[in-house]
Amino acid sequence: MYIIPRILVVSTKKNLNIPPRHTDKGRRPVPRLGGVSLFPIIVICVGVAVVSCLMQDKHLLLLEENDGTFVQYMFAIAGLTTMYLLGVMDDLIGVSLSWKLIIEFLAALLIPLSGLWLDQLHGLLGIYELPYFLGMPFTVLTVMFIANTIPMLDDVDGLASGMAMIAFSVLGVLSFIANQPFLLMICAAMVGMLLPFFFRNMMGWRIGWRNIYLGGTGGLTIGYMLSFVVIALSRQGGYTLPDGIIMVCFGTLLIPMFDVLRVAVMRIVNHVSVFTRDNNHIHHRLMMGGMGAVGVLVTIIAVTSFFILLNVLGVWMNWNLSILLVSNVALWLVLQVVISYYKNKNVSDNENEKDQEWII
Repeated sequence: MYIIPRILVVSTKKNLNIPPRHTDKGRRPVPRLGGVSLFPIIVICVGVAVVSCLMQDKHLLLLEENDGTFVQYMFAIAGLTTMYLLGVMDDLIGVSLSWKLIIEFLAALLIPLSGLWLDQLHGLLGIYELPYFLGMPFTVLTVMFIANTIPMLDDVDGLASGMAMIAFSVLGVLSFIANQPFLLMICAAMVGMLLPFFFRNMMGWRIGWRNIYLGGTGGLTIGYMLSFVVIALSRQGGYTLPDGIIMVCFGTLLIPMFDVLRVAVMRIVNHVSVFTRDNNHIHHRLMMGGMGAVGVLVTIIAVTSFFILLNVLGVWMNWNLSILLVSNVALWLVLQVVISYYKNKNVSDNENEKDQEWII
């Protein structure tokens, strides 16, 4: 709450704004540098928490089972720094797609190099153990994929921060159950940092506060930390967490992940580059169906919560993971059919109204 107003001042003085979106209150330009505050705050918060724990009980975080986690955390900070600098450069001066992918690849590579990679799918689609030559590249692609899904949600007020808070809250509970203090600190810090963004973009306009973008910096920072925590907790399946917890971890990101895959397939079918920007994401389609920004936010958060509860229930009741995945996909496809119906209906109604106005 203290840093954001200062970012607004700098953005206004340096004209680092984006033209107002149709969802913005007040129709004023929106600063795009909100995400620059996330990285230094998370490093300070988690660092202070770690030092405080060590001062109280030096054995709390230095248990043998936490040694590997500490190393992974150090590698994650290095990768997060790389992602953060990439996001800042992209927000300020722009970065070419090729260089962006190269830098993201190098940052993502640090996670499996730390010893943290997806080596077990617990029978999902009939796959159990993954050898390192498959698991490590798969982990890198997963990190890059998740890191780029969050920026896609930054078009609707409070959507990116709201979705990330839900994901980190669920992952924080799992970290507590799994007795993973490092991961719990990260999740708690991220929820605490994102809350002011959510409040400002959702309610701030009522008291005269301006909206603010998380921007590429914030999206990449959030996405990278989400991917790190998701992968770390997925590896706890069968140990400190139920077997198949990978479905719950990735289920927190099901909406943006499935949506990005759907959009990519549609672009390939239409012979368009998968990196081309368009208005075909789920929040765009809900708006085309007649929903306002708040309605879109509530709908997506409600659907996300439903999928999280479904996956938690399925994992804790030992459902077959392949059947659980198919159920997720089937329900997602039904949702897309419903959205398409209302979208086409609303577009058709608007066209009819325009035709009637022309006749009159």
